[in-house]
Amino acid sequence: MPWFRRSNLDPDLLRAFVLIADGNSFTRAASVIGRTQSAVSMQVRRLEETLGHRVLSRGKGGTIELTPDGRYLLTRARQILALNDEVIATFRQPRIAGTVRLGCPDDYALAYIPSILRRFGGDPPGGAG
Repeated sequence: MPWFRRSNLDPDLLRAFVLIADGNSFTRAASVIGRTQSAVSMQVRRLEETLGHRVLSRGKGGTIELTPDGRYLLTRARQILALNDEVIATFRQPRIAGTVRLGCPDDYALAYIPSILRRFGGDPPGGAG
């Protein structure tokens, strides 16, 4: 089957799954992503339908357990989300490069430059500073 005809894994579904697995709770995951518990349950159901396998099950006392397929997915989901987040961050980062040189008379330097630099502040994009 050509790659463009295959099903896709929705990052939102993967993120909900990872949050559930990490916090062992649909309620906590729902709180983090700003959805209701039932909406998060529906996301898991959609994920399981996409995969054709169960990834979560209820254990004793209402605990949430990963199925063997869920354990496999958890590792891959973290990798997919990390790559997704890296690509998004790369394109949202301003593309600034180079050196900033500032010149001013000495009598202004002590009076104005420290506050200007504090507002300009922080590390330059890309963390080179």
